Amino acid sequence: MGMKKILYTFLLLFGVTLHVSKSIAQENQNQADLEALYTAIQKTPSYKNQLKGDKAYQQLYEDVKLKIVDADEKQAFRQLSRLVSAINDNHLGFYRTPDTALKTLYSSVILDNRDSLRRRLQQKPESDLEGVYYASNQQFGLYAKGDNAYQIVSLAKGFVTAEIFYTPYGGYDMLLYSGKPTPYQLIKNTRLVNGTLIGTPFTKFKEKKFSVLDKGSENYEYKKINDQIGYLRLSSFSSSNTNIKKSEEFYATIADKLTAEKLIVDLRGNTGGGYKTSRKFLDLLKKYKEEIFVLQNSATVSNAEQFILELRPLKKVTTLGEQTKGMITFGSNYGKKIVLPSGRFTFYPTDMKGTNRDLAYESKGINPDITLDVFKSDWIEQTLEYINKKP
Repeated sequence: MGMKKILYTFLLLFGVTLHVSKSIAQENQNQADLEALYTAIQKTPSYKNQLKGDKAYQQLYEDVKLKIVDADEKQAFRQLSRLVSAINDNHLGFYRTPDTALKTLYSSVILDNRDSLRRRLQQKPESDLEGVYYASNQQFGLYAKGDNAYQIVSLAKGFVTAEIFYTPYGGYDMLLYSGKPTPYQLIKNTRLVNGTLIGTPFTKFKEKKFSVLDKGSENYEYKKINDQIGYLRLSSFSSSNTNIKKSEEFYATIADKLTAEKLIVDLRGNTGGGYKTSRKFLDLLKKYKEEIFVLQNSATVSNAEQFILELRPLKKVTTLGEQTKGMITFGSNYGKKIVLPSGRFTFYPTDMKGTNRDLAYESKGINPDITLDVFKSDWIEQTLEYINKKP
């Protein structure tokens, strides 16, 4: 055998060996990540409450275990996400560990006939999940891809930027492939509320939406709108030491001032937190003898949703706005994050037990008593119109 043939044979064998070694390494780290994630999920109260001993979930695990063997990083993430999506707990988080050196991993498949797709989607009613959406001044098309599954594609470049899947508990989860510095992430509980896929950057409308509150840097505000009506804005119930202190200082300034005949309480965009912060405001409002009008939107989350459920049974309370997010039940006391063994993926577990009352609204949200128009005018103005028309 000549020297060239010997060298060629050596390089060929060396290449095969490298490929086999790389495949084995990929398989090993996929398996390690799967076992670590599965173990972490089983420790969460939401898993114990919903899926412990569930044969269907065990079968899901076996299916993921089979499909993850030869999966590349992106496909491994997609498969692992299935274990998280199966749990009706929207405080759970799962995403590619941020790395500024990583590039956005769009789909390698480029969609053709985008103009015809755009025309077809433009005919869809506003209430339909399918349609043309906007994000970062770019146009996207959301369309069905099989039973209870959808894709979002850039109508300019044709890349698939997200996938949406129907969950076993009646919601939708999204795999977003265009985030930076996180190239892909699982977004729990996305659904269409007034033209916006909540929790995502995608919306059907470019027009200003009055459901969104520009709350500035301060989380708390109280003012008199007129002699009869007061306005109280509570934008965060965070239990951080800093926010607890600010909430206590603010509370001290208003505890004796809620004397108006009617009170608007604005919870739009309230990011939640805990009763360590919210309880004093809740007790104050329960003692308030006059009518209360609570503003809520799809960014009203977690403990803010619990706050609404505490107030709603009171006859003096009317809720107005749009459906809340439905991220209410479980949550985390400590904000712990678990980086899986390969270092590629991060899991955010929950540790709160939750209640059956709150679980009824998980992934569904709380509907308002009175729906407000997101495009007509400022929501405080619409609330004042409603108050003035009341007999």
